[in-house]
Amino acid sequence: MSGLGSLYLGVALVLPVALGLAWGAVVLLSRVGLPLAARQSLRVGRGVLVLVLALPLLVMGARALSPAGPLFTFERSVARRAEQFPAAVWTASGGVPAPAPRGDAPVSSRVWTVLGLGWLVGAGLFIGRALVGHARLLRRLEALPRVRGVGRVAVVLGEEGTPAFSAWFPRGGARPSAWVVIPPALLEDAEALRLTVLHELQHHRQRDTHLALARLVFTGAFFWHPAAHGLSRWLSSLQELACDEVLVSSGRVQAQAYARCLLQAALRVPGAPPVPAGATGMSHPTQRRIHMLFQPCPRRVHAVPALLGALALFLLPVAVLAQGVTKGRAMTQAEAQALAQKSQPPGDLPVVVDAKVVEHLNRLVGTDKGRTFMKRALANLGAHRAALLAGLRAKGLPEGLLAVAVVESAVTNMPETDGRPSLAPGMRGAGVWMFIPETARRFGLEVSAAKDDRLDVELETRAAASLLSELHGRYDDWRLALAAYNQGEKKVDLALVEGGSRDVSALIAGGHLNDYVATVQAGLLIVRNPHLLD
Repeated sequence: MSGLGSLYLGVALVLPVALGLAWGAVVLLSRVGLPLAARQSLRVGRGVLVLVLALPLLVMGARALSPAGPLFTFERSVARRAEQFPAAVWTASGGVPAPAPRGDAPVSSRVWTVLGLGWLVGAGLFIGRALVGHARLLRRLEALPRVRGVGRVAVVLGEEGTPAFSAWFPRGGARPSAWVVIPPALLEDAEALRLTVLHELQHHRQRDTHLALARLVFTGAFFWHPAAHGLSRWLSSLQELACDEVLVSSGRVQAQAYARCLLQAALRVPGAPPVPAGATGMSHPTQRRIHMLFQPCPRRVHAVPALLGALALFLLPVAVLAQGVTKGRAMTQAEAQALAQKSQPPGDLPVVVDAKVVEHLNRLVGTDKGRTFMKRALANLGAHRAALLAGLRAKGLPEGLLAVAVVESAVTNMPETDGRPSLAPGMRGAGVWMFIPETARRFGLEVSAAKDDRLDVELETRAAASLLSELHGRYDDWRLALAAYNQGEKKVDLALVEGGSRDVSALIAGGHLNDYVATVQAGLLIVRNPHLLD
């Protein structure tokens, strides 16, 4: 699943939890005698929308820097479906990749493609229809008779039977971008006209009309999600209450007169259609609004930040869990061992799966950084494969040692000054095998200002094959040879003495060797099973 798809599903999973917690918190505070002001409730609602969008994004960014191992799903579990995995990407004899059987991956890909196309069609129709209606509304408003103008806000006389509403359109120039629509019946009541205009202008002042378009796009993106529509309705209702509260608490209108205006509006158009998409209006429950006008406006300075902070603490684990659900789960050691056994070519470099190998495997397949590196390495391996295999075969070495070049340079023939990443700790070298100058000269390569043989893939591969053959002859253990390739023979000899063991897993766990061998073994598993990066 792509990063955007995972982010989308993460938001979808966090959304109902966030809405339920926020609404429940506001209701609970009111029940215990600590109600929030309408404007504060509106800020909480808007803050929840920001948290719903921001937390999954933050978690996704954090996962890119941490080993989450999310790709290996239950449906592709080795323990349950080992026989359906592709064979190794090369055989010990021929070196020709074996075609992957048709199985889970193509079906999964088709399912996500169908779902993605369905979402594009649904969201496109929902948003497109609303935006077309919004554009038609602008043309209608421009044709309506204007009552007055307030800055760039045009007050126009609406059609008979429609409620009062406000709308905003992103447009430049001197043309009006904000509109207030009033019912024709208000022309007979000067006080009701004044209060209605004040109410609708307040919508523009608190940016409700701007955010209405944002809510429209958000609801369209989650057109199938009841919680998205519920959050939109809640915010719309809070906007009306906040407008009422501001007008009354500021003293610009009297509560009795304003309540009378609301009641008359409800009686005037009892069966009025809802306000157009992307607009705000007074077609909301009247009884609650009138009751609120005569209640004291609570003042709790730190209530909104405290409530949003608490919601963020509750929602953060939900966002983390949502990301795990959308991306799958980490591969276990048992599954990695089964995968290694299934994809092990006869006579080739063995993979010993321990906790460190599993950790690095999950990092490589479960983070954006690791997946990007490995995808680039597999693509480059195709370009240099023939030269690398020729050098290894000339020394009778296992083809699995290609994973060393994968980890060292992503099979990229680059100079020491190249800034592209390497997964190998220690000094940075050059070429596909990342030889440092001292080691390169030891095996007959010229490294000077005029010439650098490390950038000749064939020459460097022959030197790397000689070094690896020499190290294996010294230690008679491929994992110890790989450790010496990265840290040197002296370090490995010291580790053997201090650790009192030849088991590389124990030496790594005891801190005597670094994780290089585990990284190479994890990289080899991916090279043999590239479907893990699907």
